Amino acid sequence: MGRTGELRTGHGRVLTPALMPVVDPSNLIIKPSEIKREFKESLIMTNAYFLMKKFGDGEVHEMLDYNGPIATDSGGYQILRYGEIDADPDEVVKYQDSIGSDIATILDVPTGAAASRNHALETVRATVERAERATRFRSNPETIWCAPVQGGKYLDLVAECARRMGTMDYHIHAIGSPVEFLEGYAYTDIVDLVMTAKMHLPLDRPVHLFGAGHPMVLSMLVLMGCDLFDSASYILYARDGRYLTHEKTLKLEDLAFLPCECPVCTGYSVGELKEAPTDERIRVLARHNLHVLFGEIRRIRQAIVEGRLWEYVELKCRSHPKLLEGLRRLMNYTEFIERFDPVTKPSAFDYLGSEAVRRPEVLRHRSRMRRYKPPSAETLVLLPSFEKRKVMLENLESIHVVRLVPPFGVVPEELEDFYPLGQVVVPKELDEAQINTVCESLSEYLLRYGKMYRRVLLFNDPKRWGSSLVETCSKANVRVEVIELRKFERPARR
Repeated sequence: MGRTGELRTGHGRVLTPALMPVVDPSNLIIKPSEIKREFKESLIMTNAYFLMKKFGDGEVHEMLDYNGPIATDSGGYQILRYGEIDADPDEVVKYQDSIGSDIATILDVPTGAAASRNHALETVRATVERAERATRFRSNPETIWCAPVQGGKYLDLVAECARRMGTMDYHIHAIGSPVEFLEGYAYTDIVDLVMTAKMHLPLDRPVHLFGAGHPMVLSMLVLMGCDLFDSASYILYARDGRYLTHEKTLKLEDLAFLPCECPVCTGYSVGELKEAPTDERIRVLARHNLHVLFGEIRRIRQAIVEGRLWEYVELKCRSHPKLLEGLRRLMNYTEFIERFDPVTKPSAFDYLGSEAVRRPEVLRHRSRMRRYKPPSAETLVLLPSFEKRKVMLENLESIHVVRLVPPFGVVPEELEDFYPLGQVVVPKELDEAQINTVCESLSEYLLRYGKMYRRVLLFNDPKRWGSSLVETCSKANVRVEVIELRKFERPARR
């Protein structure tokens, strides 16, 4: 469900997926104009509640001395942290209208990770009511409006909130209350939250996930269909002496080297950075952290274009056990994701681990095979995998060749050129998940069609498959002649 897109705002176009660095207007460690110049990313985010209390009336682009696209949050995060804020929700909406925010957000009521069901229900009720009311007095036609979805860990409430929000006149939807899950590495909860919201929101509207600011998780979030992210992590980490990498966060004091190729890390030694004055060190660390974040966004965009976002996510999720748990939870939703996963891609299907047996491409092939009707033939020939070596089939007449391709299973020879069946890259040593998937597919095929053949030949490769294929054929009650594949190799030319 990962996608690239373009948001057209009153102050420029924004390529998505996009990360919005959150800037504090009263303490600009890095100015928005500097972010645009150095990182070539234009969309930034600030807090309308803070602007209203500290700056009053005005125009947000003048307040920040920035002529690029600006998104404003409403103060909902402060409600989550402190329980309430000194602002009326209608007043916050009208204020964002008046200051000319390119993307504005209603003042919702965040649910939070620890909320009781009754409290969660009340946050959903209040958020929906505020969203409905806000549509009546929005007046700036240039502003893109965002309505958050609340409900927290109560997925039925998340679904109901998403459905209600989807019927209203909004351009973007945000998924609320993820920060505590993200901070606690509760990625299985994040997967359930995001997928539940996505399954009930209009698919043509961009989705913003609040507070996601670590590169290790961004690719999986994009895979689930998130388009926008905001975070102040780059500056918060810098103030705490923390150094972002693509897989983890490190303390500057523990570094012996700067393991990065960004301009900051090639311009400083680790000793120079540690000894720099506090203000300089914070600014330099913040620049480095932004380089890492924006670099990850660019890698994700490129993976989407190449058609290999799944592979990239699998690689990223092996950087932390909790991320791997999240990936495995995501595989519970592949039946829904398969509806949107491209049927063809410009890259091969690379098998990178047991999770790949549940990818949409595999699910799609297994579903299609249940509708497949084999041609008439007297002999069924079962060939494990796409073997480069040729077996001696010249003496056989009226044959139907079926390949056994991990992790897809049964692949009739006449279909093997369809993507991705002929573009599969797998390790030579098969793991249990690959073997089991092929055996399940073979069992289904033989139970359905095995009796229509007079003869079934299995060219087995015991070094790779052991006895699993033979046992599968036996359980299907089909008489099979088993021939070891190596006995039928053509002799090598001298």
